[in-house]
Amino acid sequence: MKAKANKLNKPEDGNFGKVWNYICDQHDTKVCFEEGFFNSIGGNLMAGDTIRMLRINNKSQRITEMCEGIVLHVEDTKLGWVVDFFPLKNKILTFGTPKVTEDNKTEHQPDPEFIKGNGKVEWNLGKRGYAVLDDGKQVYFTDNKAEAHAISRGDRPIPVVV
Repeated sequence: MKAKANKLNKPEDGNFGKVWNYICDQHDTKVCFEEGFFNSIGGNLMAGDTIRMLRINNKSQRITEMCEGIVLHVEDTKLGWVVDFFPLKNKILTFGTPKVTEDNKTEHQPDPEFIKGNGKVEWNLGKRGYAVLDDGKQVYFTDNKAEAHAISRGDRPIPVVV
């Protein structure tokens, strides 16, 4: 009771200040900042609500990006809901994929590199395998022809050779 007297409330109370999680699995997180993006769900929002946008990698089910914004104003017009949304930070937090080492320490693993469709595959008779070339420079070597062509087209990332 004392909290309500001081105008403090929990988001579950049905008052303004709810925290919504929006999962961006079909588009880039930057799309959420476009004007009118949240208009379609305006009936569920109130001024003071916070929306946390999370980008999730469908394959690994890992969060890769996060950003938050606040709803400044919601209005029901003849044309539909109008939601005035403002990002709390201009920067989107990005999270790489951790790699567990032998010492059970995690280290940041860089994002995989892809050839942007201009790769070539050449047979190397001396080594009896396929060299994948990007701009004339060899970036990978394999004895699997299908793998070499998939990498050169950009369908698969260039494997990291350690």
